[in-house]
Amino acid sequence: MFNDDEKKIVKMIPIPEFPKYRKIELEDKPIFDDLFKKYHPLISDFTFTNLFTWRYAHKFHISNIGDFVLVISLKDNNWRIYDPIGPIEKKKEIIKRCFSLLPATDTVRFVMLLDIAAELFRGNSSYVIEEERNNFDYVYLTKNLIELKGKDYDSKRNFIKRFNEKYKYEYKRITKDDIEKCIFFEEEWCLNRDCFGIEGLEKERKAIKDMLVNFEYLKIKGGMLTINNKIEAVTLGEALNKETFVVHIEKANSDYIGSYQVINQMFCSAEAVNYKYVNREQDLGIPGLRNSKESYHPHKMIKKYTLALNQ
Repeated sequence: MFNDDEKKIVKMIPIPEFPKYRKIELEDKPIFDDLFKKYHPLISDFTFTNLFTWRYAHKFHISNIGDFVLVISLKDNNWRIYDPIGPIEKKKEIIKRCFSLLPATDTVRFVMLLDIAAELFRGNSSYVIEEERNNFDYVYLTKNLIELKGKDYDSKRNFIKRFNEKYKYEYKRITKDDIEKCIFFEEEWCLNRDCFGIEGLEKERKAIKDMLVNFEYLKIKGGMLTINNKIEAVTLGEALNKETFVVHIEKANSDYIGSYQVINQMFCSAEAVNYKYVNREQDLGIPGLRNSKESYHPHKMIKKYTLALNQ
């Protein structure tokens, strides 16, 4: 975590030329900020917050090739290269070059490709394209998540009504003064669910802590619910592009029935109201998470694809 003086002297670390690479560091934020201003991201994976805070879980590295920056998830000669960040008119050439520069003995896949990138290789028998359904992003109309109008949202409104009738609570935006209390809430949430014994939840716990510790530097937004002066729900998100707000994290004490529905509605009302869409990321193939995301009736799904050589 940088203080104000440290931020002034942060220096860019050179990005190696592919197939060389280095780890993603906090100092890389200005690089990705500039990239995402030029090439507006559509998928939740492409925020610096996600790339940095999940760097250990996904073994993220960074490299460049031509006009492109590559995000690489690399483990044991298994290369998962994310949709190259750069001009679409050169993307096909760059992807083919990457394949050619790596040993045939390595496993190489391009992942999180959007339709426009996958389309470049359709009909070419040298490549295999597969949908990554578990990684599709759920995108909602912001007004639907705030207003919850109509029959589709009857159950959501009922949960919120019960919560409002039963509990005296306060919603507030997270500031730097709340960070330690939010970290304590997350640790307590994890203890109650044995996160430390479940690999996926333990990785998520570390990512959330990184988001909170670097909250100000990452410039993310946060909201929390308190009941009896104790935090019982926390959510974090930020702008993905000019039209879309992305929600990274949403955690609540489910002993308080309706807490998830309330924090979702209030956070969108507070932070996403000026955006047309809210992206609530993937379901990772987890049945309960898929049911939850589908229950909010997404406006659209952003499909993602994997591309590999046909061997």
